[in-house]
Amino acid sequence: MHNTARVRFRGPLIFRWMALVLGLLLVADEALAETPLRVGVLDYLGSEHSLAHWAPTEKALAAALPDHEVRLVALDIHQLDAALAAGDLDFVITNPGNYAELEYRYHISRVATAEGDQPVASTLVAREDMTGIGDLAGKRLAIVAPEAFGGFQLIWSEMADTDRGLPGKVELVVTGYPMQRAAQAVLDGTADAAVLRACMLEELQAEDRARYGALHAFAQRSVEGTDCAVSSPVYPGWPFAKTRATSPELAKQVAVALLQIRQGNLWTVPLDYQPVHELMRKLQIGPYVRTGPVSIREFIADYRDWLIALAAALAFWALYSVRIETLVRRRTRALDQANAQLKLEMAERQRAEEADRQHRRELDHVARLSILGEMASSIAHELNQPLSAISNYAQGCLLRLKTGNFTTSDMETASSEIAAQANRAATVIQRIRAFVRKRESQRAPVEICDLLDECAALFDAAVHRAGVVVDLHCPPDLPVISGDKVQLTQVVLNLIQNAIDAMSETAPEARRITIRAEPARDSSEGEGVCVSVRDHGHGMSGAAMDHFAEAFYTTKSEGIGLGLALSHSIVEAHGGTMRAQTPEDGIGLRVAIWLPVEELE
Repeated sequence: MHNTARVRFRGPLIFRWMALVLGLLLVADEALAETPLRVGVLDYLGSEHSLAHWAPTEKALAAALPDHEVRLVALDIHQLDAALAAGDLDFVITNPGNYAELEYRYHISRVATAEGDQPVASTLVAREDMTGIGDLAGKRLAIVAPEAFGGFQLIWSEMADTDRGLPGKVELVVTGYPMQRAAQAVLDGTADAAVLRACMLEELQAEDRARYGALHAFAQRSVEGTDCAVSSPVYPGWPFAKTRATSPELAKQVAVALLQIRQGNLWTVPLDYQPVHELMRKLQIGPYVRTGPVSIREFIADYRDWLIALAAALAFWALYSVRIETLVRRRTRALDQANAQLKLEMAERQRAEEADRQHRRELDHVARLSILGEMASSIAHELNQPLSAISNYAQGCLLRLKTGNFTTSDMETASSEIAAQANRAATVIQRIRAFVRKRESQRAPVEICDLLDECAALFDAAVHRAGVVVDLHCPPDLPVISGDKVQLTQVVLNLIQNAIDAMSETAPEARRITIRAEPARDSSEGEGVCVSVRDHGHGMSGAAMDHFAEAFYTTKSEGIGLGLALSHSIVEAHGGTMRAQTPEDGIGLRVAIWLPVEELE
């Protein structure tokens, strides 16, 4: 307080009142002079740098407004927002993007724009060999903050203009303020590139060349009025704005003071910040962040390219569908015609296969009859023995009855013998009927030894009549095969009859047939049973071997060449093989049949 306020007047009352008013005015002036003028400055490179950079403005305002204590406060973007929310600031110096958002949120208004200062633009820097903004795809990009205008948003816009999908292909590394942290992230290897404010790279390299000399700018563009490398368009300079609580009279005094500055920080009348708003509207940030329902017009504007692509895809799909439908109908008609033709061919093939099966059954039947024909005399001899025995026993009984020289025991014995011989003849006839009967192929498990025993009963008379000795070797533990017993019997009898015929000119003491059954494994088919028939006849020449089992080829003077061919087809139908071999001693012929083992469930 000034001492003048305590002076006591003894003059007239009017003088006392004048002294009181003068004292109050002096007190008000002192109080006003102590009221600070708080100016918030956006700090992007450290508080010392920011305060030093705007010191000429602070000095000019202090000189122009002696009644106020001008106080500059360096704040980062979040602190600046908090200070405005708390009402702690009278004026703000910030970048254009931050100003546009603060203008919307806190209704600040610009009173001047910085002139002749560093350009408001962004610079991309890196250590690697990067040339264009498209090289950022798949890279790590260091930024101070997503809401930093010169530290990210300008480059974000450039990336979107280059490729709408490029921002999604870039990994952001947020370093925070001050901005040199972004440059340091590139040097440390935690980022591949960084976004700096225009001219900051030159400032850093001027301060510490050894440290920041490895960085270089890329994606540069030509900008008038600056020698700094920039990677984005240049926007209006930083505004000096008043807060809503600041009086218009004080704002006018500050504006006049700023415009009168001739050294240091230069200011001009407020510029048009419409380019800033257009950028933020394009990026939908700041005042243009969408919080409510999106209109159809906005939706179309946002996704115009996608909608055009979708419409083109739908048109292509419609044309493609029409083409496919036409092709499907055309091919359906073709398939229907082919199906009808195929049905006709299948029906014709079924008729042909049925005729072939019927023909084969007839051939099999003829072949069996042919075998029986060749064995007829032997079979007749076999039937003649039981019939002769029956006749002898019957005549003996009649003689004894006529002479009365018989006993009951004699008659029972004779009757038993007659019945036994009749059963023997009936068995022979039954086997012959089963062998020659026409029938369909019937598969069932077959014991090879049982099959050979039944064959022996049929060829026994033929081999005895021809004076042939048969050696049958069949171990009892052979595995079971699957097949048609009658057809396999036909194959064995055919081979035995051929062996008998082959030894017609062989010396009687050398006429021998060896029938052998043994387990055998085929390299491609697996386990099986091999049945071989070996004779000691004239054998087969090499040329005859080449035609073995070929239809209508025979070495017999009266043969028709169907027996072995039918036998070969029967074996193949059973999944087996049949081949002829010359024995080791070179005498006769050995025919081997391999049949697969039955798979029991």
